[in-house]
Amino acid sequence: MRDTSKKGHRAVSVAPLLIIGGALAAAFWIGGHPAIATIVIAIYAVFAVVAFVWGGGGGDVAAILRGGSDERQHDIDLRATAVAGTVTALFTIVAAIVDVARTGGDPGAYGVVCLVFGISYGVALAVVRRRT
Repeated sequence: MRDTSKKGHRAVSVAPLLIIGGALAAAFWIGGHPAIATIVIAIYAVFAVVAFVWGGGGGDVAAILRGGSDERQHDIDLRATAVAGTVTALFTIVAAIVDVARTGGDPGAYGVVCLVFGISYGVALAVVRRRT
C-alpha cells in the first residue's frame, strides 16, 4: 500500500526561486535596469506561487517539488534532471560551435560552460563509479 502522507515542505522549491529571482533582479538593478529588475522579480514571484500551490497538492510532481519524494519519485526526478542536463549540454555545444563560426575562433561564454560541463561530468562519473 502506498503512503499517502505528504512529506517534505513546499519551501524546498519556493526558496530557490525567490533567492535566484532576487539575485537576478538585484543584478539588473545594479546594472542600471530597474524596470527589467521589477519584471524579473515579478516573474519569479509568480513562479514561486505556482510552485507553492503545486507543491501542496498530491501526485508525483508535487512530492518532488516538496522534497518529500519516495524512491520511485526520486527516480523520476533523476531521469528528468538527466534529460534536462543533456538538452542543456547539447544546446551549449551547438551555441559554442555557432560562436566559433561567427567570431572566427572564440567560443565565448558557451565554451566556458562546455568546459565546466565536461570536467564536472568526468569527475561525477568517476566519483559515482567509485561509490557503486
